[in-house]
Amino acid sequence: MDGLSQYILNVVSRLPLCTDRQYHIVIRPGECPEEYLSLWRKQGLDVQTAPIAPIGPKREWQFRNWLRTQPAFDAAFIPSNQYPVALTIPSLYVVHDIIYERYPEQLGRWAAFKRWWLHRNVAKGLKQASKVIAVSRFTEQEILRFHPYTNRQKISVIYEGWEHLNAPQPDKQITIPLSDYILYIGSSRGHKNMQGLLNAMELAGDRIPNGKGLVIVGDNRMLTSRQHAQIKALHGKVITTGWLSQAELNAYCKRAKAIIFPSLCEGFGIPALEAFYFHKPLLVSNTSSLPEVAGDAGIYFEPTNPEQIAQAMIRALNMNSEEEVEWIQRGNKRLELFSWKKTADEINNLLNDILI
Repeated sequence: MDGLSQYILNVVSRLPLCTDRQYHIVIRPGECPEEYLSLWRKQGLDVQTAPIAPIGPKREWQFRNWLRTQPAFDAAFIPSNQYPVALTIPSLYVVHDIIYERYPEQLGRWAAFKRWWLHRNVAKGLKQASKVIAVSRFTEQEILRFHPYTNRQKISVIYEGWEHLNAPQPDKQITIPLSDYILYIGSSRGHKNMQGLLNAMELAGDRIPNGKGLVIVGDNRMLTSRQHAQIKALHGKVITTGWLSQAELNAYCKRAKAIIFPSLCEGFGIPALEAFYFHKPLLVSNTSSLPEVAGDAGIYFEPTNPEQIAQAMIRALNMNSEEEVEWIQRGNKRLELFSWKKTADEINNLLNDILI
C-alpha cells in the first residue's frame, strides 16, 4: 500500500463522526481493503463505488457525470491531490506534494502535457476549495512557490501518522542471505533517488563486507537497465523484494540494522516514522520535508552526494549497541509528535469550519 492510500484509509477511519450528519464515502471499485469497508459500514457510513479515473481529464467528466446522479451534498473532503473541479460546494482539499513540478520527466510520455494538466488541476483546487491542507511546512512552501496567488490564509499544515503499523499482523519468517542490512522502503521513481543509493553502494565497495548490504522493498518496475546491472555487479550485496504484505514488511523492518530514506524530495515521508516505530536508526536526506519530520532523530546526508550516503550506511552497519540505543531513543521521542488520531481530529475541525 502506498503512502496516499495509507493516508486516506487512516484518516477516514478515525474521523469523529457527528450523529446529526450523513457521511458518504466514494471509492473506486475493488481498490479498498475489505476490513476498511466493513469498519465504515459498521460506523453507519454510506459506502459507494464509482468507476472514476484516478487522474486526468477522464476523471473530470466521469466525476461530473456521477455527481449529477447524486443528492445535493453540503460539503466535500478531497484527500488527494486530484481536485474534482466540478465541485461547487464547500470543500476541504489535501495537497500531499507537487513533486511533478520539480521532476516532470517522471511523468513519462506526454510529460509536458501531464505537467500542465496537474498544475492546472491543483491551481483550480487551491482556488475553489474552502480550506487547504498541506501535509508539511515544506509542502506549504511548495504550494506558494508554484502557485503564488494562493490565499495563504486557506492553508493549514497537518502532519501524518503511524498507527496503521500497530495493526495485528501474523508473524512471517523471512530467509535472507545477509546477516545485517540497511532497509529501503519505497518505489524506484526518480525522485526517490534509487540511482544515488546504488551509486553509494558501489562507492562503499569493500567497506561493506560480504554478508552485509542493502534490501530494497517496493515497486521495482521502474529500475533502469543500468540499475539492474549495478545490482548484479554488487554480487548479492543488494537484494530487491518487490512489494510485500504488511506482515512481510514488518519482518524485514524488525531484522534491519537501520532504515534509509534517500529521497531528493518528499511531501511528508512516512518511512521516517516507520523507522522510529520499529526502533531502527534512520538514515535520511537533508532535503525537503524530511528534516521537518525526522528532527534530531535522523542521521543526515546530502542525497546528491553518493559518498555521504555510503558513509551513513557504513556507519549504521558498524554501529555499536550504545550508539544504536541513543538513536532509537531519539526516534521514540520524535514519534510521539505524530498520530493519525491527531491528524483526523484536526481535519474534522476544518470540516466543521466549512460547514458553518
